[in-house]
Amino acid sequence: MPRPTPRIGVIVPSINVVAEDDMVALARAVPQAPVGVHFARAVVDTARPVAEQFRQMLDAAPAHAAALAQAGVAVTAFACTSASFFQGPGADLEIAAGLSARSGGLPALTTATAAVAALHALGVRRVSIATPYLDWVVQAERAFFEQAGFEVLAINGLQRRGGADIHDIDDGTLEGLVAAVDRPGAEAVFVSCTDLPALGLVERLEARHGKPVVTSNQATWWACAQIAGIRPRPGAGRLLRDAPPWPPGVPGGPRPGIASGGAVQPGTAPGDSVQPGSARAKAAP
Repeated sequence: MPRPTPRIGVIVPSINVVAEDDMVALARAVPQAPVGVHFARAVVDTARPVAEQFRQMLDAAPAHAAALAQAGVAVTAFACTSASFFQGPGADLEIAAGLSARSGGLPALTTATAAVAALHALGVRRVSIATPYLDWVVQAERAFFEQAGFEVLAINGLQRRGGADIHDIDDGTLEGLVAAVDRPGAEAVFVSCTDLPALGLVERLEARHGKPVVTSNQATWWACAQIAGIRPRPGAGRLLRDAPPWPPGVPGGPRPGIASGGAVQPGTAPGDSVQPGSARAKAAP
């Protein structure tokens, strides 16, 4: 009997054009076994203040999770990093609980939860964080990661509100953002925002900085793969190359007996890559 196709559900802001491409690119990179990635778009009224935009998406997210559950997904991710953490520590888990409740108890997570788990899985305690955000969002992110047990050595922002002023950021600006925030004592750099086209730069940045570089979409994919029983293919940074398990004691991870589809094993050489080039270019059909 054919193995069921593992499926992942992702809720993205309606103004985000990068997350879907990154997730599709990573799904296509899993060899010899199809992975389904299904999306719902949460409407964002860009005329509202940013905090109200976040609440608008969060109010709509449970209904989107219920709809994605009808596609047979093993897990649903709320893929907006800043909307996951702006209400403070623990809010990410409350968001996930609400999504799970509306989708018949299926596992759910947020990108903020995924980033925390990914960094802990890599053994990171001291981190630098590169963001495109406004100052108040930057400070909320610092507090969130510090509460999650990290020493944030540096964090920066580009004062961008969202939409095209984030997803049109070019490679040079992104590389400069990471260079400006990295510190010798940082054990990793987290590049925050699911609408930031950073996935295609991960291998280059890791080689240049000599440490793991974790992006929002990369961490979200890794976390969903953990729950859905998918083994990611190497090629988009150390997180997916090493594919460490969900760290003990970090909430939001796999629940025995829930995920379906079984492990999907990589079938090609470790040097194979999802990139180089921009995330958007590599994700295109």
